[in-house]
Amino acid sequence: MLEPTDVFLPASTYFPVTITNVCVREGGDVDRHATIVHYKYYSVVEEGEDDNGEPNKVTKEFFSSFETPISGNVASVLVSEGDEVQDSKTPVARILEPCTHAVQYGGLCALCGASLDEEQDYSEFSNKDRAPIAMSHDTNGLKVSYNEAERIEKTTTERLLADRKLILVVDLDQTVIHAAVDPTIGEWMKDPTNPNYEAVKDVQSFNLEERIPGPPGSSGVTTTTCWYYVKVRPGLKEFLETMNQKYEMHVYTMATKAYARAIAKIIDPEAKYFGDRILSRDESGSLLQKSLKRLFPVSTSMVAIIDDRGDVWKWSPNLVKVIPYNFFVGIGDINSSFLPRRNGLLEPTRPDIKVKEVDDDGDKEKASKEEGGETESQSQSPIEQLVEIAGGEDNVELLEVQSTERSEAIEVQQTERPLAKLQRDLEQSEDEDEGESKDQAEDEAASGTNGNGDNNEAVNGKDTKETSSSSHHKHILVDNDKELSNLQAVLINVHEEYYKDFDKNKQQRPEPDTSIIIPRIRKQVFKGCVFLFSGVLPLGTNLDSADIVQWVRSFGAVVVADFVDTITHVIAASGGTKKVQQAAQVPHIKIVSTNWLFACISKWARVPEDEFAIKVDPNAKFDLTRPENQDMDEDDIDEEEFVNSLNADNMNWDDINKEVEDFMNSSDDEDDNDGDDDEDDEDDEDDNDNDNGDAHESEDKADTTNGSVDKKRPLSEAPEEPQSSTKRPKTDDNDYDEDELAKELEDDLL
Repeated sequence: MLEPTDVFLPASTYFPVTITNVCVREGGDVDRHATIVHYKYYSVVEEGEDDNGEPNKVTKEFFSSFETPISGNVASVLVSEGDEVQDSKTPVARILEPCTHAVQYGGLCALCGASLDEEQDYSEFSNKDRAPIAMSHDTNGLKVSYNEAERIEKTTTERLLADRKLILVVDLDQTVIHAAVDPTIGEWMKDPTNPNYEAVKDVQSFNLEERIPGPPGSSGVTTTTCWYYVKVRPGLKEFLETMNQKYEMHVYTMATKAYARAIAKIIDPEAKYFGDRILSRDESGSLLQKSLKRLFPVSTSMVAIIDDRGDVWKWSPNLVKVIPYNFFVGIGDINSSFLPRRNGLLEPTRPDIKVKEVDDDGDKEKASKEEGGETESQSQSPIEQLVEIAGGEDNVELLEVQSTERSEAIEVQQTERPLAKLQRDLEQSEDEDEGESKDQAEDEAASGTNGNGDNNEAVNGKDTKETSSSSHHKHILVDNDKELSNLQAVLINVHEEYYKDFDKNKQQRPEPDTSIIIPRIRKQVFKGCVFLFSGVLPLGTNLDSADIVQWVRSFGAVVVADFVDTITHVIAASGGTKKVQQAAQVPHIKIVSTNWLFACISKWARVPEDEFAIKVDPNAKFDLTRPENQDMDEDDIDEEEFVNSLNADNMNWDDINKEVEDFMNSSDDEDDNDGDDDEDDEDDEDDNDNDNGDAHESEDKADTTNGSVDKKRPLSEAPEEPQSSTKRPKTDDNDYDEDELAKELEDDLL
């Protein structure tokens, strides 16, 4: 049964108003734009001028009327003559309409067929505003009113509760599949002798027509065909089958509609799991963010999300963030080039791959800084800049930039072939390792010829042959991902907790809420943990913007920027940083690699640290008194090693002595320049005479020994240094002080 529609005075009315006459009665019919009330109001106006020539302001009484913006039967009149209406939120009547136009499509009412294209009238009422909500997956044209959305969701909720299901929103790229456009993949798929063949033989492909905008200012659009290669995440079929029994699944992707449907045909060819519940960026209404309100405008209490990105969801409590599926190494998400860049660590390290990988978002410059400790760049992407300037995402220029960025990213991948380059780099690295192994084997064979040379030659020859035959069978692509099996266990747990709460409180409201259940389970993983990152994030990174920091916080951890007594874990890239050395002095602090984090996050359980512990050299010496804001991490200088290096036998002491002499003489010159009397000038002459004399004496002494100075002689045989006016350590055989010279050089260098 239809509900009456409340009728309000326009917001532009001069409130408060006093009703002077009611023109309708309950039960009567009324046409659109028929007058229903008369009213009066007071306003200040200017009339003439006062004695000072200023405008004379007076309060005057005005009369007006209000016409109904809708037609129908008057269900009730809510005001009477003499009543005062204070604002536009107070209804003056309720009218029962033949149709409220609660469902609209393409400018027409989907229920009665009435045209709703008329412009907003003077009363500020518009039929289009009555259905602002887009709930449909595959079109923006279908809109519903809030009441209709509420009715639809209520029906859906009742159906899901009867089936004991929840709702699962599924991202595509790097969550359940990984896609690339590198032509190298197609070549590897056709070559059984390629070391990557086993990993790519089940890769599926499809082609799409891509519309590439012309240069800025031009209206031309180029259409080209692009081949996509798709690797399905291991275990996806079993995952979808299990989830289908407990969840109603929806696809929500930042990819285009055509791409999303092509992927759906690969992972769900019979439309058994997703049906037509596919929402792409073409219909989502946003280029930078995802929102559950787009699909579920009334309530999200039964919804869980799986996505490899948390930032696009603003770290929604409904999110179960997954470890990105990065099968095609270095490719990342081909549909995220226009999204905000991610900061911080994104995925577990790959010890089997030694080649430098590209950042997930294709930002090579940032990837090179990830472990190097350089200052983080906070520059915005062109999309973000346009959104900020335009104040929104719904503008033509932004859409063009987005399309251009994606097209450029695809073109770069097709022309530069990053996978082929990574494979070449890996093979080159193996060739170098093979050459070193071969040289070592030959050296061992040569040294073992006395007495048992034949046996050594045979053994070494065999080893070398085996190394050579296997060196080019290493592959850049690895198909050992197990994330979906862990994710399945997590989602089953969420489902069980929801219906456990539901069965316990059937007669109570509100019903259980996944936005409460998911964080409640997740926060138990790192509850009580205090993390300090070392050598993981670029220097200067704002912790609140780092992806990995937000992630571990959602699991209950506290992240600190500096060393404090309450730290429980130091998450490090290596064991050679200052923070690690500090932590090594505290017995209760665990020092682990980043892979420990991902092992815990993947399983939603705290796994033992032993397997991921980083060994710390107990003999390494660091300046632990230096303030944290001077933390150089991987650039710290070990003083003992520095001094020992100065005492090595291969030091060129002639060059060192000459450098010290030049340095000390430069100090003398500076001191001399400061003087302004004749006595200083005389001292300079004396100093020069002494220097010359000492220099000749040193040359004579060198000539009387071996005719020349041995550059690798022991320190006890080092030549005398020329004397200067500044007092400094003597360097003769009796008084040479190695430590003092080393300290002097160290101070100079530092």
